[in-house]
Amino acid sequence: MNPGFLSVLPIIVMCVLVIATKKVFESLLVSTSLVFIIKDGAGFIQGCIESIYEVFAGDTYPWVLLMLTLFGALVNLLLESRSVNGFRGIALKHIKSAKSSLVFTWILGLILCIDDYINDLAIGPSVRSITDRYKVPREAIGFIILAMGIPICALLPVSAMAVFVFGVMQESGISAPDANMLVEYLKVVRFLVYPMLIVAMALLVAAGLVPKIGPLKKQYEKGDAGSESTEEEEAGDGNLIDFIFPVLTVVAVMIATNDLVVAVICALAVCFILYVLRKKMTVEDFFKNVFEGIHSMVEILAILLLVFAFVNGLEKIGFSEYVIATTTPFLAGGLIPMLSFIIVSLLVFGGVDYWAVILLMAPITVPLASTFGVDQYLTMAAVVSGAICGGTSCFFGEQMLMCGQAVEREPVDLAMTAFPYSAICFVLTAVIYGVLGYIL
Repeated sequence: MNPGFLSVLPIIVMCVLVIATKKVFESLLVSTSLVFIIKDGAGFIQGCIESIYEVFAGDTYPWVLLMLTLFGALVNLLLESRSVNGFRGIALKHIKSAKSSLVFTWILGLILCIDDYINDLAIGPSVRSITDRYKVPREAIGFIILAMGIPICALLPVSAMAVFVFGVMQESGISAPDANMLVEYLKVVRFLVYPMLIVAMALLVAAGLVPKIGPLKKQYEKGDAGSESTEEEEAGDGNLIDFIFPVLTVVAVMIATNDLVVAVICALAVCFILYVLRKKMTVEDFFKNVFEGIHSMVEILAILLLVFAFVNGLEKIGFSEYVIATTTPFLAGGLIPMLSFIIVSLLVFGGVDYWAVILLMAPITVPLASTFGVDQYLTMAAVVSGAICGGTSCFFGEQMLMCGQAVEREPVDLAMTAFPYSAICFVLTAVIYGVLGYIL
């Protein structure tokens, strides 16, 4: 099916509704219905149901469902054990201001950079009582966490992103079948402009070296920013080992097995040993907290299910094909890296999975770059940068939803707070790729 420009209409409706109402689920519901009305007409309800079945039958959503429920249980156990209080007590010895609390959040993102899920879901509950103490808006720490999630992971040559991109490079002919992954991916990393800029921007914002603008400035001007910490959160003794051991278990097992599901299950087992055997919790309380943590993820999982159905519908009405077909004629000469970055950013911002977009665009842009004598590693990096830019800016995307959950803020508010800084990095990145496209 190829309805042409109509395939873009649901995205436009989505953006207008979310900005006007600040309601993600309701806006998604309307936009998803519109997608399937375009596709199936009067039978749009059945089409939507079939799409949801396809989402459950796929590989991605079941993995996300399992991952978020496990992380929900782990984070809730860390909070209920008061282990975060022990962490907070140590941290406050060195943190004396709102600025240093944000810089500490950035540093923690750097330390836990092995996986974006760890950053997106674990850092917020760890630091928010510290930042609340200094009246830091939750949206500010949300922006720092967002910037230290998938962007910082993409800069690591040992991450899941590196493995995936290397595979695409081999399929696209950039890298030989027997090439060394570390060497090849480092050739891409040097050109990952957007991840570098957004990570640097987060540090500059945290350190107060970049002024507060837009929604973030208004949140600071309110005067009651981040004041939600309860006395219960402030009170009570916490043991730092109850926080460190589970988190270190996730990182260590993730490095050893490259399987985040196994890593979080092992961390839950460590929590059971630490909390139950030391009588910090009864067995009944332990599993009660596990299920409360799972329950806390129900809303985000419902939104993500609708997002997956929405994107599934967009693909069926030819959204990606239309955008690519419309923009590909402009991909020529030194403009290829810059336009590749912009096109991929817009596709992913529209909700298309960034892994899928990289798979779609690399086979188109990389051979074109080679034809025009443009550096292939630069072009590959532009595609990856665009995927990261769109993925961390999309207000109904997985990254934004997880960060919103972690800092207990609406994803739309978080997205609007981050938007001015993301837009600055987007423009700078496009300009840099434009210059590099002609130089290289």
